[in-house]
Amino acid sequence: MSNSQKSPTPPNLMDIYGDRTALDLTECDREPIHIPGKIQPHGYLLAFVEPELQPVSVSANIEALTGLSPEAVLCEPMAARMTGQSFDNLTAVLSSRDLAAFNPISIDLLTPAGEQPFDGIVHRHDGLTILELEPRTSNEKPPAEFFRSIRTAIHRLQAATDLATVCDIAAREVRRLTGFDRVKIYRFAKDWSGQVIAEDRVDSIPSLYDFCFPASDIPAQSRALYTSNVIRIIPDIGYRPTPLVPDFNPSTGGPIDLSFAVLRSVSPLHVEYMVNMAVYGAMSVSIVRDGKLWGMISCHNTLPRFVSFEVRQACELIAQVVTWQITVAEEAEIVGHNVRVRAMQNRMLHELGDERDLKQWLVRGGADMLALMDASGFALCGFDGITTFGITPSDNQILDLAVWLARNEPHDAFETDSLSTRYAEASQYTHIASGIVAVPLGRVSSTLMLWFRPEQAQTVTWGGDPHKPVRIGPHGGRLQTRASFDAWREEVRGRSKPWRSHEIAAAVEIRDLVVDVILGSADALERANRELSRSNDELESFAYVAAHDLKEPLRHIEAFAGLLKDSLSPEVRARLSAMVDGIEASSRRLRTLINDLSEYSRVGRDARPAVPVPLDEVLAEVLADLKPMMHDTRAAVSSGPLPVVLCDRSQIRQLLQNLISNSLKYRDAARSPQITISATFEAGTPGEFSPANDEPQRLVRIVVEDNGIGFDEKYCEQIFEPFQRLHGPDEYEGTGIGLAICRKIVQRHGGRISAHSRLGFGSAFAFTLPLPIPHRPDHKI
Repeated sequence: MSNSQKSPTPPNLMDIYGDRTALDLTECDREPIHIPGKIQPHGYLLAFVEPELQPVSVSANIEALTGLSPEAVLCEPMAARMTGQSFDNLTAVLSSRDLAAFNPISIDLLTPAGEQPFDGIVHRHDGLTILELEPRTSNEKPPAEFFRSIRTAIHRLQAATDLATVCDIAAREVRRLTGFDRVKIYRFAKDWSGQVIAEDRVDSIPSLYDFCFPASDIPAQSRALYTSNVIRIIPDIGYRPTPLVPDFNPSTGGPIDLSFAVLRSVSPLHVEYMVNMAVYGAMSVSIVRDGKLWGMISCHNTLPRFVSFEVRQACELIAQVVTWQITVAEEAEIVGHNVRVRAMQNRMLHELGDERDLKQWLVRGGADMLALMDASGFALCGFDGITTFGITPSDNQILDLAVWLARNEPHDAFETDSLSTRYAEASQYTHIASGIVAVPLGRVSSTLMLWFRPEQAQTVTWGGDPHKPVRIGPHGGRLQTRASFDAWREEVRGRSKPWRSHEIAAAVEIRDLVVDVILGSADALERANRELSRSNDELESFAYVAAHDLKEPLRHIEAFAGLLKDSLSPEVRARLSAMVDGIEASSRRLRTLINDLSEYSRVGRDARPAVPVPLDEVLAEVLADLKPMMHDTRAAVSSGPLPVVLCDRSQIRQLLQNLISNSLKYRDAARSPQITISATFEAGTPGEFSPANDEPQRLVRIVVEDNGIGFDEKYCEQIFEPFQRLHGPDEYEGTGIGLAICRKIVQRHGGRISAHSRLGFGSAFAFTLPLPIPHRPDHKI
């Protein structure tokens, strides 16, 4: 390593941790790193029980701070070693169930040298309350400057449009906030190996960008701790741990679990790993998505480095924003893929339903099948032979593969991106089919649908030779990990682009639909429809859960902004109030977006029976609700007679309210709004039949027309998509989901909605609803 800074002398791990001659990779997986019985010595730990507030364990280094032995400190109440104000601060926090919301606590300890200030970090676990004390630093940025740094970082992340940019910005902003020599974004693969996908560093430290590391570098129990305790800091790799006195939890009868402790001592293997990497100060912030460890923001320094709790919190906030951006990008891809699946299923229903000739259908729809799965070849194996489309193995090779799958794999979807490692004969055609997805047409059927992906040969750059084992070195019990992290390149062959989970789900859904059409069974078709309905319900449930889960971090942001405003001095408030007001305004817009998302999902979730409803009554209720807005805009609404329709009253009321509100919102400033509502009767289109008989369902077409600003006709489909806006949020308030809700309501009623407009002259929105069926008082939508 080329570095002008002098690195500290590597610690002798045998001296620190004792004789550990049996350590190897398998022991590393079993090492109980959550109960080390020791802490890092840059802080102090006191464990106590409530409500007595009597210490039951303290770190041994408390003696150097207080002048009293650990045993003597254990005999005193918590209040004896801190100022009265500090004890009041602590007891006030302990009255809350959410201790983390109050960290860090201002604690001043009474020592022989006088009062000393600390940041108190408190949490509850296993029947104990654990208070950790870190020295309060005085060289941090002023609050206003620190706040601007966080605000700038978040704005830059929010402006990013792709994952690579998000990660690059996150690495740069974390290094700017913390001052570490190197900050890297590390992403885990399916097998828990990982890759550095972004990096920001000083020139004097070597780059690890694009390096890969084996799963054994971060073993399973370490990943579990990174998932539950997202921030980890090791200010000085060369530290000597200080033991807990005693290391005993009276509530459990075992050692004290430090899983959630900031000061928890580090595994000797990890220390050796860092030393071999020439890193002597480190911090990590976990990126956790849906409860699973997605990756980490990993910070390295060639000299010891400590960052305060507030800075670590800011880095955690950055990691949360990265998680949100990842979720938005990936879920948008999944939703788009599901839309394409639905469109393809509809085409299949018509094409297969007409002739039920799979071979002919493959000729016409094979390109769609490949595009949908991002595959290079497709095969249907069974019935009267093998039918292929695209680039595939030979018929005999496919037949042999089908026999092997039937004998060795469960009768469900099978997928792999490295077929030759499971099925040796596939090594003959890795350039065609290194990856496959295979789904049988039935649980006991030998007929298979198969998709193929070719080999994607690549050169992987490892951080050192990943095949070198941990070994016992010349220092006896001292642990030896890889001694070098220089680039070690390996050519990876026989592996395709990995299959995504939503692609596997799409293959299964297509299989189910094909089975139903082939069998021509009404029962089977009904099951497929239920599966489609379930899939839609899951999408709606995701939107509902996502809206619910986003409210919690939003409340934290709003609370943070409120606390910041309250804590600003008058002279600072004059300069920063606009910034804080901006955060609060953005939070309100986000809350509106979340509420609209929740409302969008609720359209499908809150299904009610359709009953005959007079539209005239519904319109009167809507106009009564909008009366203040109509008065302010001097709007006039006219309507001809409206019929009784078969509908869910509350949803049709929401539909009319959304459309009329839009007409008022997008009014032309040069003239008063004129809104006209009309109805015409029409027969249903072919395929829309009344449940009562075989005659087409009678429909009514409702038109809501206005003289507003209008829009370009080319956007008449786009405006019904969620979050699609033709104007910026500063021009017109809203989230762009109102018309999407309208379309969902109309579709749920079996109708259609469309829009026509002329820029500068106004718009007309038309939708159809079913009319009541004679002798059918209600009907389930």
